[in-house]
Amino acid sequence: MDPTVDSLTGLGHRVVLEERAPDLLSAAKRRGQVAAVLLLDADGFKALNDGLGHHAGDRILAETGSRIRACLRPGEIGVRLGGDEFAMMLGPLEDDNALDDRVHELLGYLATPVLVDDLRVSVGISVGSAISGPDGRTLEELLRAADQAMYAAKAAGTGQWRRSEGPDAHTDQQRLSEQLRGALDRSELVLHYQPQVQGWTGAVTGFEALIRWDHPDLGLLLPAQFLPLAERTGLIGPITLFALDHALEDHARLARMVPNCTVSVNVSARSMMGEGLLRDLERLLSRRGVPPGDLVLEITEPTPRPTPEVVALLDGIRRLGCRVSVHGFGSASSSLTGLWQYPALGEIKIDPSIIHSLSTDPETERLVRAMISGAHSLGMRVVAEGVETLAVAQRLRRLGCDGLQGHWIGEPASLTALQRWLEAWPSLRAHRLGT
Repeated sequence: MDPTVDSLTGLGHRVVLEERAPDLLSAAKRRGQVAAVLLLDADGFKALNDGLGHHAGDRILAETGSRIRACLRPGEIGVRLGGDEFAMMLGPLEDDNALDDRVHELLGYLATPVLVDDLRVSVGISVGSAISGPDGRTLEELLRAADQAMYAAKAAGTGQWRRSEGPDAHTDQQRLSEQLRGALDRSELVLHYQPQVQGWTGAVTGFEALIRWDHPDLGLLLPAQFLPLAERTGLIGPITLFALDHALEDHARLARMVPNCTVSVNVSARSMMGEGLLRDLERLLSRRGVPPGDLVLEITEPTPRPTPEVVALLDGIRRLGCRVSVHGFGSASSSLTGLWQYPALGEIKIDPSIIHSLSTDPETERLVRAMISGAHSLGMRVVAEGVETLAVAQRLRRLGCDGLQGHWIGEPASLTALQRWLEAWPSLRAHRLGT
């Protein structure tokens, strides 16, 4: 019997969280994302235990542990801290919105009644969460913050979720919001570029533009540390236009490094609303003299039921000659059967959370093989995001993945550093791809 595993719930003990959390926090920081700590506590568990008996209490705890395990993705952590208290560490996550989706999925699992001796018992679970950020909080700091949030959730009623809000959180967010408004004028926002290579040959095919905020006090902030704030404050539109304009401006230099390369820019869901995006694209492409086919717009997964507005916008982008890619594919309730309703889509980028477990999980390999085959049948190109090991790169090449992107291939870098990477890539290629 594994001494680090709780025999009743199948979850780890606290020591597992303490040992593995630093690696998960480092991975999130390295990818420009966040990690989240969740504390969970069963509401009124003592009364249930006393009223129904200890065997019923054990049944409830065991089922809770099973449901927590079902919500974990490869590399994430679930532990039983003791009694009816549990902890999870999720990530790396793109931003607060990704955490919203995960917690609501978790709450849905936990809300289902537990069957105890033919009796359906409903158990409320209070959840408190805290996320890592630019301050680089430690595990203990995250646990304390999540603990405060959990008790706020309990005070709000049964089965509630509350986020961590430190005593100065509102003031700090307000200050950061004001600073972000001026960041564009002060030229504090910059673009770094991550290379993408052809899966079979290793030839460089394009670059993804990734925005950074060179904050005068906090240093270089990654997207997950300020884009959610931009979404909430309405600044995401100007920031998206900045990224598009500067990526198209940089394309001339990128094309001198790699002829006929593409440049990819992430476009937020809010920027997809309204009629202004098409006009802005046409204006910026003309201004910078970039062939439309060299621009790839990366969007989040569209809904399974297309709205006329989104279909019209995507068709307009296609008529301009630009390409459209769905990034983070597979991270939500996506399916290839829904994508055929969006004929303007030309590419899917498989989410890193799937790619990371490719070399160790046979089920993941079958899933990725099906994604690649299905996308190819729809005439779509497939790119794998988050390639971080040789084993994963080799597996993807054997599965016929069209493009590879990730830290194992090349880190996001400034144009100057990117030039050095391009000079080194011919000698690195055989080692990084296993050819």
